[in-house]
Amino acid sequence: MIWVVSVFVVAAALFGGWTWLIAPQMDKKPDFSALLAFDYAHRGLHKLDEGVPENCLTGFKLAEDSGYGMEFDLQLTKDKKVVVHHDATLKRSCGEDVAIAELTYAELRRYRLFGTSERIPLFSEVLGALKGRTPLIIELKSYNDPAELCELAVKELEGYKGPYCVESFDPRIVAWFRRNRPDIVRGQLMCRYRKGDEGLGAFEAFCATHMLTNFHTRPNFEAYDIHTRDIPSMGLSKGLMGMQEVSWTVRTEEEYLRAKELKSLVIFEEIRP
Repeated sequence: MIWVVSVFVVAAALFGGWTWLIAPQMDKKPDFSALLAFDYAHRGLHKLDEGVPENCLTGFKLAEDSGYGMEFDLQLTKDKKVVVHHDATLKRSCGEDVAIAELTYAELRRYRLFGTSERIPLFSEVLGALKGRTPLIIELKSYNDPAELCELAVKELEGYKGPYCVESFDPRIVAWFRRNRPDIVRGQLMCRYRKGDEGLGAFEAFCATHMLTNFHTRPNFEAYDIHTRDIPSMGLSKGLMGMQEVSWTVRTEEEYLRAKELKSLVIFEEIRP
């Protein structure tokens, strides 16, 4: 009988430790309500064959005018300007293998996105072009010093009247908002990692995949790749602790319907929900 009790105690301790590791923020949560009623255009409402590339001013204005929220990415130039672009380099978007962090903004302005007339915008330009009618999901990349990027991004957001939240794959960035701006809704981006992805070791990849960094970030939502989101940690954090899920990147009607059944917020492209 003693061994049964011992097994039960160990199992309960392991379960309790697991739930503590993956838990979202449970108290004093910032208001999420303004973000719940929208679908989010991934990197703006872009359509390259119509001259509207990803992460450009035109695509962001089109998303807002069409009644969608939008998701986009932030990083820093060499002279510490906050710009909106996904990749660390210009190789895919502009055909030149140079890092944005190695260019001043004046140098960056010379490039055009995917052969169009659109250029990489400043974060301040994007905020200034929008009317605040739909919410923003702002992803902070980890190509620069995390604290510096967070501080500069928050400074740009001062005075912006529309609803927004922040997210990142980098737990250091999400934790920065937990410590310094707990009033801003924050999310942890995740997917199924393998050893070697993003330079992660096997243990780090396991922790990231199974949301085990949440003890450090205590996110308000988990943005998980819809194609790999069927993990026990997601089910437990949603079912037991009320974690809000965000699904990325939804590209078909079938994926959209599945995300809605899961009660996820949807980040989409290639379709118009």
